[in-house]
Amino acid sequence: MTFLLFWLLVGLQSLACLYYLFTLYAARRCFRATAPQPAYYPPVTLLKPLKGASAELYDHLASFCRLQYPTVQMLCGVREPGDPAIAVVQRLQQDFPHREIVLVVNPEVIGSNYKVSTLHNLSRLAKHDILVITDSDVVVEPDYLHRIIPPLADAQTGLVTCPYRGGTRWPFFAMLESLLINTGFASMILVASQVEKTTYAFGATMAVKRQALDKIGGFAALADYLADDYYLGNLIARTGDTVKIVPYVVETHPGVTSFRELLHHQLRWARTQRLCRSGGYFGTLVIYGMVWALAGLLLFPASTAMWQLALATIGLRLYSTLVMSDVFLQATMTRHVLWLVPLTDILSFVIWCLSLRGDTVRWGEYQFRVGRDGKMTRVG
Repeated sequence: MTFLLFWLLVGLQSLACLYYLFTLYAARRCFRATAPQPAYYPPVTLLKPLKGASAELYDHLASFCRLQYPTVQMLCGVREPGDPAIAVVQRLQQDFPHREIVLVVNPEVIGSNYKVSTLHNLSRLAKHDILVITDSDVVVEPDYLHRIIPPLADAQTGLVTCPYRGGTRWPFFAMLESLLINTGFASMILVASQVEKTTYAFGATMAVKRQALDKIGGFAALADYLADDYYLGNLIARTGDTVKIVPYVVETHPGVTSFRELLHHQLRWARTQRLCRSGGYFGTLVIYGMVWALAGLLLFPASTAMWQLALATIGLRLYSTLVMSDVFLQATMTRHVLWLVPLTDILSFVIWCLSLRGDTVRWGEYQFRVGRDGKMTRVG
């Protein structure tokens, strides 16, 4: 039994080392791709579903008001007339009078996913045929639309999405979530972009043609899905349209303030991934080289070979993380907290284990039960 365990850990660490090397290769291939710059940039409608107002919400939304793009309509939607996000949007309207910023307050619900209900309500007021959907915690640079819109000039492309990095440095648990994104999820996005056909999207950015959206039945088709971003890309891909990941990184600013909130947030993501892509999710065991290395040192402290392999695995993990963050993601905060990577790797593995059981998730103040088809129903 000990013999088998030893070689199992050796095998898992070896696979992890190969994975870390492949992440750098995949990132290089992804970011080497360039999109032709069209002579004409079509008008765009931004859809911003909002709920609540963090201290940084104004800055997040203001980054979209500073876009250097010919024609942009910005629709900001909330469900409740007392939502504090309303005051933030009204301030934006005052500070950027040259921008078309429309506030929509509509409590209408079309399904269990309230964010999708807001998107549905906003889409009915969209003037333009390209809709760009982003989460409220996303910050972009002025060239954002110039980078993500050109691939949609291809008649076969129905949706464009892109990787993202975490940029929150404080409070501590929000910083941990940013580090989890930068050292784990972002790498998986880039690897997947090089080894399989893209059939999903990421909520940090989804630029979709209205025609492609209409093919799947509009936002109403997503009304009960937990992972609305994943299924928006998935349903569009099923119609035969292409979904593309562009080599451009946007920045998200997670707002978790406690370990409990971080745990609920990460469990929601993990259980969503398990339900949407069960085969690929179990395959992510190979990314936990840090865990297998520490387990090897703990269980076989007298083995010189295990020490050599474990130290090599840990070193390669930290090196690949640093290169990925600095060179490709440009996530400068990762360098300053690189010493926390062992902690986030262990935390990520614990969450992975917890996600294998249970079918309930917490989203904000609500709890939902998620079925095998990805649809959710509110409970409690």
